[in-house]
Amino acid sequence: MKVLIFLFLLSLESLAQQKTGNLTGKVIDVETKQPIFGVNVIIENTFLGSATDAKGEFKIKNIPAGKYILKLSAIGYETTRIEIEIAPSRETNLLIEMKPTAYTVEPVVITATKREQTLSEIPISTNVVESDLISSRNNLQVDDILRYVPGVNIIQYQINIRGSSGYSRGTGTRVLILFDGMPFLTGDAGEIIWEAIPVWQIDRIEVVKGAGSALYGSNAIGGVINVITKETSQRKNFRFRTYFGMYDKPYYAQWRWSERDRFYYGGFASFNGMIGNLGTLIHIQRGIDEGYKQNQNYHRWNIFTKFKYNFSAYSTINFLFNYLRQKNETFFYWKNLRNALRPRDEDIGAMVSSERFNTLVQFKKILSSNLFYIARAGFFRNKWNDNATPQNRSTAGLTNYEFQINYQPNEKHYLIFGIDGTFNLVKSSLFGRRNSHSIALYIQDEFKATEKFTFSYGLRNDLYKLDTLKYTGQINPKLNALYRLSEMLSLRTSFGTGFRAPAISEAFTSTTAAGVTVKPNPSLKPERAISFEIGSRFINPIISADIAIFWNHYWNLIEPVFDVDGKIIFKNVTEARIQGAEIGLNLFPASPVNFSLGYTYLNPWDLSEDAILKYRPRHIFYANGNLSYKFFFIGVDFRFISKYERIDELLKLIVPDAEARVPIYVVDARAGLNFKNLRLFFNVNNLLQYNYVEIVGNLAPIRSFNVSVEFEI
Repeated sequence: MKVLIFLFLLSLESLAQQKTGNLTGKVIDVETKQPIFGVNVIIENTFLGSATDAKGEFKIKNIPAGKYILKLSAIGYETTRIEIEIAPSRETNLLIEMKPTAYTVEPVVITATKREQTLSEIPISTNVVESDLISSRNNLQVDDILRYVPGVNIIQYQINIRGSSGYSRGTGTRVLILFDGMPFLTGDAGEIIWEAIPVWQIDRIEVVKGAGSALYGSNAIGGVINVITKETSQRKNFRFRTYFGMYDKPYYAQWRWSERDRFYYGGFASFNGMIGNLGTLIHIQRGIDEGYKQNQNYHRWNIFTKFKYNFSAYSTINFLFNYLRQKNETFFYWKNLRNALRPRDEDIGAMVSSERFNTLVQFKKILSSNLFYIARAGFFRNKWNDNATPQNRSTAGLTNYEFQINYQPNEKHYLIFGIDGTFNLVKSSLFGRRNSHSIALYIQDEFKATEKFTFSYGLRNDLYKLDTLKYTGQINPKLNALYRLSEMLSLRTSFGTGFRAPAISEAFTSTTAAGVTVKPNPSLKPERAISFEIGSRFINPIISADIAIFWNHYWNLIEPVFDVDGKIIFKNVTEARIQGAEIGLNLFPASPVNFSLGYTYLNPWDLSEDAILKYRPRHIFYANGNLSYKFFFIGVDFRFISKYERIDELLKLIVPDAEARVPIYVVDARAGLNFKNLRLFFNVNNLLQYNYVEIVGNLAPIRSFNVSVEFEI
């Protein structure tokens, strides 16, 4: 097998050989004539590119002779395109001037189609959250960031895109989370560990909506979220940040369980820069939260490192290591509504200790102007134990690997094909000794029929085995189309299928917790889905708008139900249809003001029971505004989520006052000062002290205040 792969790569190398030339240049500000650092320089319709260094200089080697369009983009400058001609065995030198602008550069997205494209080129509903907004909100976890993305709502750590998920504690997700392109789910429960992601080292978050299994396989049944961390920098810099926060007193006196104020605090220190020829990013973070509820505090350490080494201009390796160590108390649900911040007496003192780490190695080699490959492998170890009697514990090791080839034979076709797989080992008191593995092949072709019309089609074949269950095969096709009515306005449509294999926790859990007994069901089948969408996107420097109408159909949804013996068991019980519409609007005027809103309407229907799906709202509305003047800025966020019309009937038998739920109205506010190397932030979360629940028996965070300071040298 290794010999075949070697011969295949050797053949790719030989195909890549042709007469070439080099391109060098310097980029300067048209007004100040000063060099511009960090400009992305790309030769369009090829995989060749570079970025300017501290002197504003760049170099692109081994360019096939011919005529091209050179594209330059940088934050704070207008995107520039110029015609160039490369002669064989010669070096072309350019001096390029770029014009400053107050407008925002259109974001580049890689998750939707597994390749870099601007937002206006993507035929699927996609949102991007940038690092500046994350920093100013002082969000401590990624799930808090996602609470303000259109079409997304969080139900106590479980993510829901356009109604694809409900709520099931400690089990798998219907939204695939990627961490720098690699799946980031635990091997045992198949869940997301939000607190393990280093928030302050995030460059951006890409949210792709609709079934994505044709490219990403299991768990992408409802969408894909890719958390992309910052790149290593050519310039050395040190960053330090500290924050201190305090919870307000509960709204009702009878909810007050502590005689003193409750605090949360922490910070990080990081280094990013070159050590010799090695790009290096090191981040160490500490966080403590005393909790606004009784029995809810945590203590955690995070360590994140990223290294990048360039063997040549077209051959790069990246290594990532991420570590979390945490001790946290566990609040299952309230004692009753009059004691909304107190757990049941028997749950006081419940605690979990955990240690998690993941690694990622990625090698990328550009073989020619139209051909490159990426090989990556990752490992996620998840270990935890609680202090219950008897003690529950679990250790899981999940390995992911992928080999991807991108090939552009001409200007009309862009091919992506690859192979990926997983291998998972679990040892747990809850699930026993279990294993799973999978392998998949995928291919996608993007065809540019005309200058205005592009469509892409693809197929993925997954083979999955969960321990003693039989092998399960799944073929997922996709078809997308984009028609550009003008440079600013486009129409799109997309169709795809999705699936989700059962998590080990759903098939094999055997435990009793919080008064509930769960038994295994090894006969579970994969969930399946079909997703369809039509939409339109308008983008210009002043305003951008996006509208979509979607239809999703689901089969074999796995839900917890009471069995005849009174115990809970996970079963394939639900067939569902979710229809809806979504609109997003962003205003980016030349003045330092911006405003955005998003509204999603859902009709989530359980066809098996002819009733609305559990834990799905009908209406989701978000809005935020920001204003800056010189070094001062303020911002406000608002979110509305309509009341869940239906919940688990079994929870009504277990949780006191389970029907105590209301629509969600939350306002968060922030202000700050932004100097050259120093930034100060002041945030108020849940400004109006609105009391609500996301999941029955759990009061959501009450009003809190925090101050943070960040310094960079």
